[in-house]
Amino acid sequence: MARTQRVLKTTMLVTAVIILSKVFGFVRDMILANYFGTGIANDAYVSAYSLFYLPVLLFNSCISATLIPLYVEQREKHSLRRSNHFASNTMNLFALAALAISALFYVLARPLVGLIYVGFDPEKADLTVRLVRVMLLSLVFNITSISLASLLNATEKYVAAQLTGFPLSLCVMVASIVFSAKYGIMAVGWGVFTANILQFLILVPFLRGWFSYTPVIDFTDKRFHKLLRLAGPAMLSMGISELNHMIDHALASGLNPGDISAMSYAYRLITFLLGVLMVPLTTVMFSKMSRLAAEKDQKGMLDALRRSILVIALVALPIVAVAVVMSTDVIKFAYMRGKFGMDSVRVTAGILICYVVGVPAFGLRDFLSRVFHALQDTKTPFRVSCLVVALNIVLNLILRIFLGANGLALATSIAGTTGMVTLLLLLKKRFGTLGFGAVLPELLKIAVAALVCGAACALMNRALPEALGTGRVFLRLVACTGVGLIAYLFSCVLLRARAMHAFVMEMLRRR
Repeated sequence: MARTQRVLKTTMLVTAVIILSKVFGFVRDMILANYFGTGIANDAYVSAYSLFYLPVLLFNSCISATLIPLYVEQREKHSLRRSNHFASNTMNLFALAALAISALFYVLARPLVGLIYVGFDPEKADLTVRLVRVMLLSLVFNITSISLASLLNATEKYVAAQLTGFPLSLCVMVASIVFSAKYGIMAVGWGVFTANILQFLILVPFLRGWFSYTPVIDFTDKRFHKLLRLAGPAMLSMGISELNHMIDHALASGLNPGDISAMSYAYRLITFLLGVLMVPLTTVMFSKMSRLAAEKDQKGMLDALRRSILVIALVALPIVAVAVVMSTDVIKFAYMRGKFGMDSVRVTAGILICYVVGVPAFGLRDFLSRVFHALQDTKTPFRVSCLVVALNIVLNLILRIFLGANGLALATSIAGTTGMVTLLLLLKKRFGTLGFGAVLPELLKIAVAALVCGAACALMNRALPEALGTGRVFLRLVACTGVGLIAYLFSCVLLRARAMHAFVMEMLRRR
C-alpha cells in the first residue's frame, strides 16, 4: 500500500509539472497561430522542425528505452561509480554521434527537403532548408539533454527531467513576439536553437551529489554494445507516432496550402492530451517495470499493467468523446485569432477528430512498448512498429484520395489502434495470460459511460448558440464539457464501475 501511494504521489507530481509545461506549449502554439496562421512561413517551420526532429526522435527512442533499464541494472548489480562510468561513456558517444549526424544533415538539408516535401515550391523549400540548418546547430545539446533526462528518470528524479519542455515554449514565444516582425519565421528557428542549449543547462544542476561525470570515450565497452543491440529496434518502436506524423506531412505537401500547418496544430493538441494523460504514467511506471523485471516479479508486472490500462481508459475515453463533439470550439479557443481565421478552424477541426479517436490507442501502444522494453525486449515492439508504419503508408495513400488531410490523420489512428491490439496479443502470448477476465467488465462499463458522456455533450452543443471570441467560446466549452463529464460520472456510479470508485478513493486518500 505504501509503495502504491508513493507511486501515485510521484505520478501526480509529474503530472502537475507536465500539465504546466503543456500549458506553456499550448500558449506557444496560440502565439504561433496568431503571428503565422496556416500560411507558407508556418508550413516551412513545421516541415523544418519535423526534419530536425527526425534524428532527435531516433536518439530519444534509443536512449530513453535502453539507458534506463541498463543503468538500473548496473546500479543494482554493481556500484554507483561503475554505473555512472557507463552512463558517462554512453552520453559522450551519443554526443559524438549527434555531431556527426548534424553535420551530415546540414550538408544534405536541401536534397532531403526536396525528397520528403515534393510538393513544395522553390520559395517554401528554400525557407525550410534555412530553418532546418539553424536548428541542427544545437542538435548535440538536445541529444545530451535526452541522456541526462533519462538518467534522472532512472534515479526516480522525474520532475527534474520534465523541466526541459519550458525553454522551447519560452524561446519560441519570445522569438515570435519580439523578433518575428523583423526576421519573420527565421526568428522562431533561432528560438529553437536557443531552447536546446537552455534545456541542457537546466538539467546539469540536478546531477550534483549523485552523478560523477567522467570524460571517457570507450567504444569497446560491452555494456554500450548491449545498449546498441537493444537500441536499434527501440528507435522505431518508441518513435512510431512522430514517424507516422512525419509521413503524414510528407504526403500532405502535395495537398492544399496550409494543410501541413493545420495537421501540425491538430496534432499538437493530441500530444498535449498524451502528455497530460499518458506520459506521467509511462514515465513513472517504466522505471517501476524495469525494477520488477529485474526482480523477475511477473505477477507484479501484470498487476501494474492491468491497473495502468484501467486508469488510461478511465481518463482518456471521456476526453476523446468530448473532443470529437466539441472539435470546432476546441480549435476556435486554441487558435482562432490573428491570421488564424474560420477557414483554418474548419480544416483543423476535421483533422483533430480523425486524430483524437486514436488517442487511447496511441497511449496504450506506447505504454505496452515500454513494458517490453522493461523486459529488455526491443525486437517485438520494433516488429509491430514496422507493421504500423507499413499499414499507415498504405492507408495514407488510399484515404488521402477520398478524404485529403483528414484521411492522413485517420490512417494514423487506424494504424495506431492496430499496433496497440497486436502488442496486447503478443504480451499475452509471452506471459501466457494477462488476467483480463476481471478487467474487461470494467473496461466495458467505462466505454458505455464515455458514450453517454459524448451524447450528453452533443445535446448541450446543439442547444447552445454558436460563439465567437475566446471568452464566449471558452464558456461554451465549459458548459458542454461540464454536462458531458457530469453524465460520465453519474453513468460510472449507476454502472458500479469499480475503477472509478478506486480512483476517487485514491485521490481522497492523497488529500
